[in-house]
Amino acid sequence: MAAIELDKKDRKILSILQRQANIPNNELAEQVNLSPSTCLRRVRRLEELGVIRGYVALLDKDKIGRSLCVFVRVKLDHKSRADVERFEQEVLQYPEVTECHVVMGEDDFLLKIMVADLNDFQKFLLDHLTAIPGLSTVISSAVLRQVKSTTELPL
Repeated sequence: MAAIELDKKDRKILSILQRQANIPNNELAEQVNLSPSTCLRRVRRLEELGVIRGYVALLDKDKIGRSLCVFVRVKLDHKSRADVERFEQEVLQYPEVTECHVVMGEDDFLLKIMVADLNDFQKFLLDHLTAIPGLSTVISSAVLRQVKSTTELPL
């Protein structure tokens, strides 16, 4: 899919919305030097084009009891389309898996898993992840400290 052409004002709008999605339109318009109606039309256009996919509240992982982040590299025994799709469908059902990426290289998937602690992770690993048929290798790396985390994309 081709990238959408964005002018300077669109980029400024997107930059602000990435940091503060609930900003009132009149404040957003003022910050990008547009009238409120023009600003709102631009935001709606960006939504319609799918540039803005949605709006979310970002939660504090510690305050909701999901303090441990574990990255898990998974290699499948077989890499047929059916095997890959079966694994993808399995991991979609687990809310602990917050990201699942198909990757190039030695591994087939990279998962980001958010759990309460190591005991919670061990239970998830044994009860769910390794119970998925067709896994060859599962390698886990627990995060000790987060240096940077952002949802903002460079514009």
